[in-house]
Amino acid sequence: MARKATSAAPTRTDQHRVTPRPASDLSRFEEANVARLGLISVQERIPDTYSSWTVEFHVDGRPARLTCDAVPKYGGVPHGLDGDIATAIIDLYAEAGTAADGTVRTTAYQILRRAGLDTSGRYYQSLLQTLFRLRTTTYTASEAWRDHGRGHWTTATFNYLSELEFTSDDEATELSSGSVLKIRLAEPIVRSIRAQYTKPLDLEFLTSLERPQTRAVYRLLDARRYDPVAPGTVQGSFTVNIIEWAEACKIVDRRSNKIRATLQGAHEELMHRGYLQDVTYEGRGRTQTITYQFVPLNVDVSSPLLESLRTYRVSVPVAQKLITDFGETRVEARLRKFEALLAGGYRARSRSALLVDVIRDEHGKYPDTPDAAPAVARREPAAPTYMPTLEEVASEDGSLEERVEAAMKTLQFLLRERLSVSEYALLRLALILGRLESAQVTREATRAKVEHTLDEFAIGLLDALQHVRLAEA
Repeated sequence: MARKATSAAPTRTDQHRVTPRPASDLSRFEEANVARLGLISVQERIPDTYSSWTVEFHVDGRPARLTCDAVPKYGGVPHGLDGDIATAIIDLYAEAGTAADGTVRTTAYQILRRAGLDTSGRYYQSLLQTLFRLRTTTYTASEAWRDHGRGHWTTATFNYLSELEFTSDDEATELSSGSVLKIRLAEPIVRSIRAQYTKPLDLEFLTSLERPQTRAVYRLLDARRYDPVAPGTVQGSFTVNIIEWAEACKIVDRRSNKIRATLQGAHEELMHRGYLQDVTYEGRGRTQTITYQFVPLNVDVSSPLLESLRTYRVSVPVAQKLITDFGETRVEARLRKFEALLAGGYRARSRSALLVDVIRDEHGKYPDTPDAAPAVARREPAAPTYMPTLEEVASEDGSLEERVEAAMKTLQFLLRERLSVSEYALLRLALILGRLESAQVTREATRAKVEHTLDEFAIGLLDALQHVRLAEA
Protein backbone atom coordinates (compact mmCIF):
# COMPACT_ATOMS: atom_id res chain seq x y z
CA MET A 1 0.00 0.00 0.00
CA ALA A 2 2.66 2.02 0.63
CA ARG A 3 3.17 5.58 1.47
CA LYS A 4 6.61 5.27 2.96
CA ALA A 5 8.36 7.65 5.31
CA THR A 6 11.60 8.98 3.92
CA SER A 7 13.44 10.93 6.59
CA ALA A 8 14.10 11.04 10.31
CA ALA A 9 12.26 13.43 12.58
CA PRO A 10 13.84 16.84 13.25
CA THR A 11 15.38 17.78 16.56
CA ARG A 12 13.48 20.30 18.66
CA THR A 13 16.32 22.81 18.46
CA ASP A 14 14.85 24.03 15.17
CA GLN A 15 11.21 23.73 16.27
CA HIS A 16 10.21 27.33 15.54
CA ARG A 17 11.16 26.91 11.87
CA VAL A 18 8.82 23.93 11.41
CA THR A 19 5.29 24.87 10.37
CA PRO A 20 2.18 22.78 9.59
CA ARG A 21 1.97 21.57 5.99
CA PRO A 22 -1.08 20.95 3.78
CA ALA A 23 -2.32 17.36 3.73
CA SER A 24 -1.45 17.13 0.03
CA ASP A 25 2.24 17.58 0.93
CA LEU A 26 2.28 14.77 3.50
CA SER A 27 3.49 11.24 2.76
CA ARG A 28 3.19 9.83 6.27
CA PHE A 29 -0.02 8.62 7.90
CA GLU A 30 -1.48 7.16 11.09
CA GLU A 31 -4.27 4.65 11.67
CA ALA A 32 -7.50 6.64 11.98
CA ASN A 33 -9.19 4.62 14.79
CA VAL A 34 -6.20 4.95 17.10
CA ALA A 35 -5.90 8.65 16.36
CA ARG A 36 -9.60 9.43 16.83
CA LEU A 37 -10.21 7.38 19.98
CA GLY A 38 -7.25 8.84 21.86
CA LEU A 39 -6.04 5.63 23.49
CA ILE A 40 -3.29 7.45 25.38
CA SER A 41 -3.88 10.11 28.05
CA VAL A 42 -2.60 13.59 27.15
CA GLN A 43 -1.33 14.09 30.72
CA GLU A 44 2.40 13.90 31.26
CA ARG A 45 1.99 12.60 34.81
CA ILE A 46 -0.85 10.57 36.29
CA PRO A 47 -1.69 9.27 39.80
CA ASP A 48 -0.34 5.83 40.68
CA THR A 49 -3.92 4.61 41.05
CA TYR A 50 -4.94 5.61 37.51
CA SER A 51 -4.90 2.11 36.02
CA SER A 52 -8.22 2.05 34.15
CA TRP A 53 -10.78 4.30 32.50
CA THR A 54 -14.07 4.04 30.66
CA VAL A 55 -15.50 6.57 28.21
CA GLU A 56 -19.06 6.40 26.88
CA PHE A 57 -20.13 8.36 23.81
CA HIS A 58 -22.20 8.09 20.63
CA VAL A 59 -21.15 7.06 17.13
CA ASP A 60 -23.60 7.80 14.33
CA GLY A 61 -26.34 8.21 16.95
CA ARG A 62 -25.67 4.86 18.64
CA PRO A 63 -24.13 4.33 22.11
CA ALA A 64 -20.47 3.30 22.14
CA ARG A 65 -17.91 2.64 24.84
CA LEU A 66 -14.12 2.62 25.10
CA THR A 67 -12.38 1.00 28.08
CA CYS A 68 -8.76 0.73 29.12
CA ASP A 69 -7.34 -1.67 31.73
CA ALA A 70 -3.65 -1.37 32.58
CA VAL A 71 -1.20 -3.23 34.80
CA PRO A 72 -0.40 -0.95 37.78
CA LYS A 73 3.22 -2.11 38.17
CA TYR A 74 4.09 -0.56 34.80
CA GLY A 75 2.92 2.91 35.79
CA GLY A 76 -0.81 2.93 35.12
CA VAL A 77 -2.60 3.64 31.85
CA PRO A 78 -0.56 4.73 28.82
CA HIS A 79 0.12 8.47 29.01
CA GLY A 80 2.52 11.27 28.11
CA LEU A 81 5.47 10.12 26.00
CA ASP A 82 3.71 6.81 25.28
CA GLY A 83 1.83 8.59 22.49
CA ASP A 84 5.09 9.67 20.84
CA ILE A 85 6.44 6.13 21.00
CA ALA A 86 3.23 4.57 19.64
CA THR A 87 3.18 7.02 16.71
CA ALA A 88 6.83 6.27 15.96
CA ILE A 89 6.21 2.50 15.91
CA ILE A 90 3.34 2.83 13.44
CA ASP A 91 5.48 5.12 11.28
CA LEU A 92 8.32 2.59 11.27
CA TYR A 93 5.83 -0.16 10.41
CA ALA A 94 4.58 1.90 7.46
CA GLU A 95 8.12 2.66 6.32
CA ALA A 96 8.94 -1.06 6.32
CA GLY A 97 6.04 -1.80 3.97
CA THR A 98 3.11 -2.72 6.31
CA ALA A 99 3.78 -6.45 6.68
CA ALA A 100 0.64 -8.60 6.86
CA ASP A 101 1.55 -9.98 10.30
CA GLY A 102 2.10 -6.49 11.74
CA THR A 103 5.73 -7.11 12.63
CA VAL A 104 8.22 -4.27 13.01
CA ARG A 105 11.94 -5.00 13.39
CA THR A 106 13.89 -2.00 14.60
CA THR A 107 16.21 -0.72 17.35
CA ALA A 108 15.57 1.23 20.51
CA TYR A 109 17.65 4.07 19.08
CA GLN A 110 15.54 4.22 15.91
CA ILE A 111 12.28 4.40 17.89
CA LEU A 112 13.50 7.30 20.05
CA ARG A 113 14.91 9.04 17.01
CA ARG A 114 11.69 8.66 15.04
CA ALA A 115 9.67 9.94 18.01
CA GLY A 116 11.84 13.06 18.11
CA LEU A 117 13.06 12.19 21.61
CA ASP A 118 16.51 12.47 23.09
CA THR A 119 18.67 9.37 22.60
CA SER A 120 20.60 9.74 25.86
CA GLY A 121 20.57 7.05 28.54
CA ARG A 122 17.51 7.86 30.65
CA TYR A 123 15.11 7.76 27.69
CA TYR A 124 15.82 4.07 27.09
CA GLN A 125 14.37 3.24 30.50
CA SER A 126 11.32 5.37 29.68
CA LEU A 127 11.01 3.58 26.35
CA LEU A 128 11.05 0.19 28.05
CA GLN A 129 8.28 1.22 30.46
CA THR A 130 6.24 2.54 27.53
CA LEU A 131 6.63 -0.71 25.59
CA PHE A 132 5.52 -2.73 28.61
CA ARG A 133 2.46 -0.49 29.03
CA LEU A 134 1.54 -0.80 25.36
CA ARG A 135 2.03 -4.56 25.49
CA THR A 136 0.04 -5.24 28.70
CA THR A 137 -2.76 -2.66 28.58
CA THR A 138 -6.04 -3.99 27.20
CA TYR A 139 -8.45 -1.80 25.23
CA THR A 140 -12.04 -2.61 24.32
CA ALA A 141 -13.77 -0.41 21.75
CA SER A 142 -17.45 -1.41 21.86
CA GLU A 143 -19.26 -0.42 18.65
CA ALA A 144 -16.57 2.25 18.27
CA TRP A 145 -13.97 0.66 15.98
CA ARG A 146 -14.42 1.48 12.29
CA ASP A 147 -14.22 -1.52 9.94
CA HIS A 148 -13.40 0.54 6.88
CA GLY A 149 -13.47 -2.36 4.45
CA ARG A 150 -17.05 -3.29 5.39
CA GLY A 151 -18.19 0.25 6.11
CA HIS A 152 -19.56 -0.22 9.62
CA TRP A 153 -18.67 0.11 13.31
CA THR A 154 -17.57 -2.98 15.24
CA THR A 155 -16.26 -4.07 18.64
CA ALA A 156 -12.54 -4.75 19.02
CA THR A 157 -10.49 -5.90 22.04
CA PHE A 158 -6.72 -5.70 21.80
CA ASN A 159 -3.38 -4.74 23.30
CA TYR A 160 -1.63 -1.99 21.32
CA LEU A 161 1.30 -4.38 20.90
CA SER A 162 0.54 -8.07 20.62
CA GLU A 163 4.17 -9.17 20.80
CA LEU A 164 7.41 -7.69 22.17
CA GLU A 165 10.93 -9.13 22.02
CA PHE A 166 14.23 -7.30 22.50
CA THR A 167 17.92 -7.87 23.09
CA SER A 168 19.84 -6.39 26.01
CA ASP A 169 23.49 -5.60 26.69
CA ASP A 170 23.38 -6.94 30.23
CA GLU A 171 21.50 -9.21 32.57
CA ALA A 172 19.28 -6.40 33.89
CA THR A 173 17.04 -6.65 30.82
CA GLU A 174 17.44 -2.93 30.13
CA LEU A 175 17.29 -1.30 26.71
CA SER A 176 20.24 0.51 25.18
CA SER A 177 20.97 2.19 21.85
CA GLY A 178 22.04 -1.13 20.38
CA SER A 179 19.00 -3.12 21.52
CA VAL A 180 17.20 -4.83 18.66
CA LEU A 181 13.42 -5.14 18.94
CA LYS A 182 10.78 -7.26 17.31
CA ILE A 183 7.37 -5.70 17.80
CA ARG A 184 4.01 -6.89 16.51
CA LEU A 185 1.15 -4.41 16.31
CA ALA A 186 -2.38 -5.42 17.30
CA GLU A 187 -4.30 -7.17 14.54
CA PRO A 188 -7.17 -4.60 14.41
CA ILE A 189 -4.63 -1.79 13.93
CA VAL A 190 -2.81 -3.71 11.21
CA ARG A 191 -6.05 -4.58 9.45
CA SER A 192 -7.12 -0.92 9.41
CA ILE A 193 -3.79 0.28 8.06
CA ARG A 194 -3.78 -2.30 5.30
CA ALA A 195 -7.37 -1.34 4.44
CA GLN A 196 -6.09 2.27 4.19
CA TYR A 197 -8.26 3.58 6.99
CA THR A 198 -5.68 6.23 7.75
CA LYS A 199 -5.31 9.99 8.03
CA PRO A 200 -2.35 12.18 7.02
CA LEU A 201 0.36 12.66 9.63
CA ASP A 202 2.62 15.72 9.76
CA LEU A 203 5.35 13.95 11.70
CA GLU A 204 7.90 16.72 11.22
CA PHE A 205 5.59 19.29 12.80
CA LEU A 206 4.43 16.85 15.49
CA THR A 207 7.92 16.01 16.69
CA SER A 208 8.94 19.67 16.66
CA LEU A 209 6.37 20.56 19.33
CA GLU A 210 7.99 21.25 22.68
CA ARG A 211 5.83 19.48 25.27
CA PRO A 212 4.56 15.87 25.32
CA GLN A 213 1.12 17.17 26.28
CA THR A 214 1.03 19.56 23.31
CA ARG A 215 1.94 16.71 20.99
CA ALA A 216 -0.81 14.54 22.51
CA VAL A 217 -3.46 17.26 22.18
CA TYR A 218 -2.30 17.93 18.62
CA ARG A 219 -2.68 14.25 17.67
CA LEU A 220 -6.19 14.14 19.10
CA LEU A 221 -7.25 17.44 17.53
CA ASP A 222 -5.80 16.53 14.17
CA ALA A 223 -7.74 13.27 14.23
CA ARG A 224 -10.99 15.14 14.96
CA ARG A 225 -10.21 17.46 12.07
CA TYR A 226 -10.88 14.60 9.65
CA ASP A 227 -14.28 12.97 9.11
CA PRO A 228 -14.29 9.46 10.72
CA VAL A 229 -16.33 7.94 7.90
CA ALA A 230 -14.53 9.75 5.07
CA PRO A 231 -11.01 10.53 6.38
CA GLY A 232 -10.25 12.63 3.32
CA THR A 233 -12.80 15.28 4.39
CA VAL A 234 -11.34 18.09 6.48
CA GLN A 235 -13.24 20.55 8.70
CA GLY A 236 -12.18 24.07 9.62
CA SER A 237 -13.40 24.04 13.22
CA PHE A 238 -14.37 21.62 15.96
CA THR A 239 -16.77 22.21 18.89
CA VAL A 240 -17.07 19.87 21.86
CA ASN A 241 -18.44 19.85 25.41
CA ILE A 242 -15.64 20.44 27.92
CA ILE A 243 -16.34 17.26 29.93
CA GLU A 244 -16.56 15.12 26.80
CA TRP A 245 -13.25 16.57 25.66
CA ALA A 246 -11.66 15.86 29.04
CA GLU A 247 -12.82 12.25 28.68
CA ALA A 248 -11.39 12.09 25.17
CA CYS A 249 -8.08 13.48 26.45
CA LYS A 250 -8.21 11.08 29.44
CA ILE A 251 -7.72 13.95 31.91
CA VAL A 252 -8.02 12.73 35.50
CA ASP A 253 -9.58 15.80 37.17
CA ARG A 254 -12.88 16.53 35.41
CA ARG A 255 -13.62 19.90 37.07
CA SER A 256 -14.05 22.49 34.33
CA ASN A 257 -11.49 24.95 35.71
CA LYS A 258 -8.92 22.15 36.05
CA ILE A 259 -9.57 20.99 32.50
CA ARG A 260 -8.96 24.50 31.19
CA ALA A 261 -5.78 24.80 33.23
CA THR A 262 -4.54 21.40 32.02
CA LEU A 263 -5.08 22.27 28.35
CA GLN A 264 -3.95 25.89 28.50
CA GLY A 265 -0.25 25.37 27.73
CA ALA A 266 -0.99 23.09 24.77
CA HIS A 267 -3.50 25.58 23.36
CA GLU A 268 -1.03 28.44 23.48
CA GLU A 269 1.79 26.48 21.88
CA LEU A 270 -0.47 25.25 19.05
CA MET A 271 -1.67 28.80 18.38
CA HIS A 272 1.85 30.20 18.46
CA ARG A 273 3.07 27.50 16.09
CA GLY A 274 0.33 28.16 13.50
CA TYR A 275 -1.89 25.11 13.89
CA LEU A 276 -4.78 26.67 15.81
CA GLN A 277 -6.21 30.03 14.87
CA ASP A 278 -8.28 30.42 18.03
CA VAL A 279 -9.66 28.56 21.06
CA THR A 280 -12.88 29.86 22.61
CA TYR A 281 -14.99 28.75 25.57
CA GLU A 282 -18.73 29.34 25.87
CA GLY A 283 -20.99 28.69 28.85
CA ARG A 284 -20.17 27.83 32.44
CA GLY A 285 -19.23 24.77 34.46
CA ARG A 286 -19.92 21.35 32.99
CA THR A 287 -22.06 22.78 30.19
CA GLN A 288 -19.16 24.73 28.68
CA THR A 289 -18.12 24.08 25.11
CA ILE A 290 -14.71 24.49 23.52
CA THR A 291 -14.43 25.59 19.90
CA TYR A 292 -11.16 25.04 18.08
CA GLN A 293 -10.62 27.12 14.95
CA PHE A 294 -7.92 25.59 12.76
CA VAL A 295 -5.54 27.56 10.58
CA PRO A 296 -6.58 26.64 7.00
CA LEU A 297 -4.41 23.88 5.57
CA ASN A 298 -3.82 25.79 2.33
CA VAL A 299 -2.37 28.86 4.08
CA ASP A 300 1.33 29.42 3.43
CA VAL A 301 2.98 29.79 6.83
CA SER A 302 6.54 29.82 5.51
CA SER A 303 6.71 33.18 3.67
CA PRO A 304 9.84 35.27 4.44
CA LEU A 305 7.73 38.15 5.82
CA LEU A 306 5.77 35.85 8.13
CA GLU A 307 9.03 34.27 9.29
CA SER A 308 10.37 37.76 10.08
CA LEU A 309 7.34 38.47 12.27
CA ARG A 310 7.71 35.12 14.01
CA THR A 311 11.33 36.03 14.84
CA TYR A 312 9.87 38.59 17.23
CA ARG A 313 7.47 36.01 18.75
CA VAL A 314 4.36 37.16 16.88
CA SER A 315 2.14 34.07 16.63
CA VAL A 316 1.36 32.67 13.19
CA PRO A 317 -2.41 33.44 13.26
CA VAL A 318 -1.75 37.05 14.35
CA ALA A 319 0.97 37.45 11.71
CA GLN A 320 -1.29 36.06 8.99
CA LYS A 321 -4.12 38.41 9.99
CA LEU A 322 -1.79 41.43 9.94
CA ILE A 323 -0.57 40.58 6.45
CA THR A 324 -4.13 39.93 5.24
CA ASP A 325 -5.59 43.10 6.81
CA PHE A 326 -2.81 45.57 5.97
CA GLY A 327 -0.95 44.02 3.03
CA GLU A 328 2.70 42.99 2.69
CA THR A 329 3.94 46.45 1.68
CA ARG A 330 2.69 48.14 4.86
CA VAL A 331 3.72 45.27 7.14
CA GLU A 332 7.24 45.29 5.68
CA ALA A 333 7.49 49.07 6.11
CA ARG A 334 6.21 48.95 9.68
CA LEU A 335 8.59 46.08 10.47
CA ARG A 336 11.49 48.32 9.39
CA LYS A 337 10.08 51.13 11.55
CA PHE A 338 9.83 48.77 14.52
CA GLU A 339 13.44 47.63 14.07
CA ALA A 340 14.53 51.27 13.81
CA LEU A 341 12.76 52.00 17.09
CA LEU A 342 14.67 49.22 18.81
CA ALA A 343 17.96 50.34 17.28
CA GLY A 344 17.25 53.88 18.50
CA GLY A 345 16.88 52.75 22.11
CA TYR A 346 13.14 52.22 22.47
CA ARG A 347 12.57 49.83 25.37
CA ALA A 348 9.49 47.60 25.14
CA ARG A 349 8.08 45.32 27.82
CA SER A 350 7.01 42.97 25.03
CA ARG A 351 8.64 43.21 21.61
CA SER A 352 5.88 41.19 19.95
CA ALA A 353 3.21 43.51 21.42
CA LEU A 354 5.13 46.59 20.28
CA LEU A 355 5.57 45.21 16.76
CA VAL A 356 1.85 44.44 16.43
CA ASP A 357 0.96 47.92 17.71
CA VAL A 358 3.39 49.59 15.28
CA ILE A 359 1.81 47.74 12.36
CA ARG A 360 -1.75 48.58 13.45
CA ASP A 361 -1.05 52.21 14.42
CA GLU A 362 -3.27 54.72 12.56
CA HIS A 363 -2.49 57.79 14.71
CA GLY A 364 1.24 58.38 14.19
CA LYS A 365 2.24 57.22 17.67
CA TYR A 366 5.67 56.16 16.43
CA PRO A 367 8.32 58.24 14.61
CA ASP A 368 9.43 57.65 11.04
CA THR A 369 13.15 58.11 11.78
CA PRO A 370 15.37 56.23 14.24
CA ASP A 371 16.72 59.52 15.64
CA ALA A 372 13.36 60.34 17.18
CA ALA A 373 12.92 56.99 18.88
CA PRO A 374 14.34 57.92 22.31
CA ALA A 375 12.04 60.94 22.53
CA VAL A 376 9.00 58.78 21.83
CA ALA A 377 10.10 56.30 24.44
CA ARG A 378 9.99 59.13 27.03
CA ARG A 379 6.43 60.16 26.13
CA GLU A 380 4.24 58.06 28.41
CA PRO A 381 0.90 58.50 26.54
CA ALA A 382 2.45 57.34 23.27
CA ALA A 383 3.78 54.04 24.62
CA PRO A 384 1.88 50.99 23.40
CA THR A 385 -0.26 49.06 25.85
CA TYR A 386 1.35 45.85 27.05
CA MET A 387 -0.40 42.75 25.68
CA PRO A 388 -0.33 39.91 28.24
CA THR A 389 -0.07 36.29 27.23
CA LEU A 390 -2.92 33.81 27.69
CA GLU A 391 -1.29 32.51 30.86
CA GLU A 392 -1.01 36.01 32.29
CA VAL A 393 -4.66 36.73 31.63
CA ALA A 394 -5.67 33.42 33.24
CA SER A 395 -3.47 34.14 36.26
CA GLU A 396 -5.34 37.37 37.03
CA ASP A 397 -8.77 35.72 37.34
CA GLY A 398 -10.27 33.07 39.57
CA SER A 399 -9.41 31.88 43.06
CA LEU A 400 -5.96 32.02 44.63
CA GLU A 401 -5.51 28.31 43.93
CA GLU A 402 -6.41 28.77 40.26
CA ARG A 403 -4.10 31.78 39.88
CA VAL A 404 -1.19 29.94 41.47
CA GLU A 405 -1.85 26.82 39.36
CA ALA A 406 -1.95 28.87 36.15
CA ALA A 407 1.23 30.72 37.12
CA MET A 408 3.06 27.48 37.98
CA LYS A 409 2.16 25.91 34.65
CA THR A 410 3.52 28.94 32.80
CA LEU A 411 6.67 29.18 34.89
CA GLN A 412 7.44 25.46 34.60
CA PHE A 413 6.88 25.66 30.84
CA LEU A 414 9.27 28.63 30.52
CA LEU A 415 11.94 27.74 33.09
CA ARG A 416 11.99 23.95 32.68
CA GLU A 417 15.06 22.50 34.45
CA ARG A 418 16.42 25.83 35.63
CA LEU A 419 14.69 25.08 38.95
CA SER A 420 14.74 21.79 40.83
CA VAL A 421 11.65 19.98 42.10
CA SER A 422 12.19 21.35 45.61
CA GLU A 423 12.70 24.87 44.26
CA TYR A 424 9.44 24.66 42.31
CA ALA A 425 7.73 23.52 45.51
CA LEU A 426 9.17 26.53 47.36
CA LEU A 427 8.02 28.80 44.52
CA ARG A 428 4.47 27.44 44.80
CA LEU A 429 4.55 28.08 48.57
CA ALA A 430 5.78 31.65 48.03
CA LEU A 431 2.93 32.33 45.59
CA ILE A 432 0.31 30.84 47.93
CA LEU A 433 1.58 32.82 50.92
CA GLY A 434 1.75 36.01 48.88
CA ARG A 435 5.52 36.42 49.29
CA LEU A 436 5.61 36.66 45.48
CA GLU A 437 2.75 37.88 43.28
CA SER A 438 1.60 35.41 40.61
CA ALA A 439 0.79 37.84 37.80
CA GLN A 440 3.98 39.86 38.30
CA VAL A 441 6.28 36.81 38.32
CA THR A 442 4.53 35.43 35.21
CA ARG A 443 4.86 38.75 33.35
CA GLU A 444 8.54 39.04 34.21
CA ALA A 445 9.21 35.44 33.14
CA THR A 446 7.39 35.97 29.85
CA ARG A 447 9.36 39.14 29.20
CA ALA A 448 12.60 37.31 30.01
CA LYS A 449 11.64 34.63 27.46
CA VAL A 450 11.09 37.27 24.77
CA GLU A 451 14.36 39.04 25.62
CA HIS A 452 16.31 35.74 25.89
CA THR A 453 17.26 36.40 29.52
CA LEU A 454 15.60 33.42 31.22
CA ASP A 455 18.88 32.29 32.83
CA GLU A 456 19.31 35.68 34.51
CA PHE A 457 15.63 35.71 35.53
CA ALA A 458 15.97 32.25 37.10
CA ILE A 459 18.99 33.36 39.13
CA GLY A 460 17.06 36.37 40.42
CA LEU A 461 14.03 34.24 41.21
CA LEU A 462 16.14 31.73 43.15
CA ASP A 463 17.65 34.59 45.12
CA ALA A 464 14.13 35.82 45.99
CA LEU A 465 13.13 32.29 47.00
CA GLN A 466 16.16 32.06 49.27
CA HIS A 467 14.86 35.09 51.16
CA VAL A 468 11.47 33.37 51.40
CA ARG A 469 13.17 30.25 52.79
CA LEU A 470 15.03 32.32 55.38
CA ALA A 471 11.85 34.18 56.35
CA GLU A 472 10.02 30.89 56.90
CA ALA A 473 12.88 29.38 58.91
